Amino acid sequence: MDAWEIITSKQYDAWFLEQTDEDKAVIRSKVYLLEEYGPHLGRPYADTLKGSKKLANLKELRAKTDANVFRVAYIFDSERKGLLLIGGDKKGKNQKKFYRNLISQAEQIYITYLKGKEK
Repeated sequence: MDAWEIITSKQYDAWFLEQTDEDKAVIRSKVYLLEEYGPHLGRPYADTLKGSKKLANLKELRAKTDANVFRVAYIFDSERKGLLLIGGDKKGKNQKKFYRNLISQAEQIYITYLKGKEK
């Protein structure tokens, strides 16, 4: 079976580069699972993000270390490519506020991505 194509936004790339080597390895391991299973990847590695008014199929990739609880917002586009939009560490944060911010950022990044594809 072919792997699913996973691409990244520049916002995700900037966030990812800020992580420690250990955290990058843990996050990357979940991205490898997403490449293997695509939109069929489920809990505990991925879940649907609830609360987006613009994107019905927005999901989160879930990664955890001793120090962090990472969430990466992603979506599969009309060409069935997975797009990693933005990541964040929700450990120690207000959950509602964290998700509201993550979803808002993800929506904006995806809208910009779609506009770029129209050209």
